[in-house]
Amino acid sequence: MAKKVLVTGATGGLGFSLCKKLLRLGWDVYGVGRNSEKLDDLKVMGVKVIKADLLENDSLKTIFSAVPEVDCLINNAGLFPIKNLEESDTSDYDKTFEVNVRKPFQLMSHYIPKMKKRKRGDVINVLSSSAFNGSPDTALYCASKHALLGLTRSAFLENRGTGVNVFSVSPGSMMTEMGATDKRQDFTTFIDPEEVANFICFALASGDSVVYDEVRLNRTVIR
Repeated sequence: MAKKVLVTGATGGLGFSLCKKLLRLGWDVYGVGRNSEKLDDLKVMGVKVIKADLLENDSLKTIFSAVPEVDCLINNAGLFPIKNLEESDTSDYDKTFEVNVRKPFQLMSHYIPKMKKRKRGDVINVLSSSAFNGSPDTALYCASKHALLGLTRSAFLENRGTGVNVFSVSPGSMMTEMGATDKRQDFTTFIDPEEVANFICFALASGDSVVYDEVRLNRTVIR
């Protein structure tokens, strides 16, 4: 029986690439996203699509109803507000932390206990280079990724030795629609999301004698 994987942010650049590659590896892929057109494209490929907005209160109910248990959870969805602190308000804060921290926490809280009962499973939280540093105009994004990093580190230690591996992958800026909103840097130097997806698939195929905890994927050139 094929292993089940749930990918949030499936209609974004990295999420879309992940869904395609995981299908080719024989996984039973469930993709969560908001973009109806891209969800239709994923469905044609064979992805079991779940239309849900992680900002909505009923999104988790929709997800859990569609896929009660998974072998792998990939928390990939994220919001990237480009605002300085003076421009930001509590609404920006609430939305950013809801999608970037609260929903990954809730998804992990639901699926990890089920994985532990089976003594196997993987959770991958997609972070960012921003999880390790600050940046002007993206304070809320950086803060949320710092928070998710701490959550991931703790979950890794709590579950080590149980058969459940929780780890983070932190890429630098990627050539995605989200990445294109950042006009402060040279988009042509950004990381191809296909390469990040390749690494994640490689990590999932690693043997039982090795575990990952934190992986950082940086750009060759930064400008």
